[in-house]
Amino acid sequence: MKLVMIHGRGQAGQDPTQLKQEWLTALRHGCDRAQVQLPADTVVEFPYYGDLLARLVTQVEAPLGQELRAKGGTPVPNEALQGEILMEIAARAGLRESDIRLEAGNLPIQKGPANWEWVQAIIRALDHIPGLNSRLIDAFTRDVYVYLTYAGVRVQIDQVIADALGDGPCVVLAHSLGSVVAYNVLRTRLATPRYPGLVTVGSPLGIRAIKQQLATPLVSPSCVSHWFNAYDDRDVVALVPLDAQRFNVTPPIENKGDVLNFTENRHGIEGYLADPVVAQRIVRGLQGQ
Repeated sequence: MKLVMIHGRGQAGQDPTQLKQEWLTALRHGCDRAQVQLPADTVVEFPYYGDLLARLVTQVEAPLGQELRAKGGTPVPNEALQGEILMEIAARAGLRESDIRLEAGNLPIQKGPANWEWVQAIIRALDHIPGLNSRLIDAFTRDVYVYLTYAGVRVQIDQVIADALGDGPCVVLAHSLGSVVAYNVLRTRLATPRYPGLVTVGSPLGIRAIKQQLATPLVSPSCVSHWFNAYDDRDVVALVPLDAQRFNVTPPIENKGDVLNFTENRHGIEGYLADPVVAQRIVRGLQGQ
């Protein structure tokens, strides 16, 4: 059976071979903890799109942060999506309006996702919350925005993943933005060949602003036999479970929300793959269970 591992954003300039080995090392650690082993005939694919995504993001010139402020802070209408995602993350992190206004200074500004002075105040306020990395959140929202908003970008990224999936059955493991890409690709596939398992970790698919950009209605890809989603509830990128309230599909997605991700931002792939239940679900899929 083939295992296709789909990475998230922030991998530009990395060695795909080394990244693949890091994922496998973490997964084998999780397998050891679960007392299971990857089947000997497992073929691992690691479709790498890190450099492509970075190049495309640069081309569309949709930055957040100081670069945007230097350009006058006037976004095109669709760029409000970035602000909407940031506002959901801020709410999940417990940020109060008073905290944001403190960062905004004395100037009276209108709150909202399309007001970039307000959005920048959110980013600065997030910096004061222990355990959060505002730079990561800033870059994450930008890259998600570009992928979801620009069809030309989405087509190129999706093709990299589709090529790796091929025409046979496989288990799909997707992290962070990679779970959004995996969903977009898999939902368009026919019911055969069957994919024994889709495992998403640290997925932002439950974020309302992201869901609104996906094709409707939301579906469980017909080619997927079982969808398992794992997250650490301290991971502000993952935010919420993919349950009936937030991602209502049939058959329902199995959620595991008690992962103790040991990475600094609670979002790193190593912290997810080292979880024994996550590793076990991947192995079960590879065994056709």
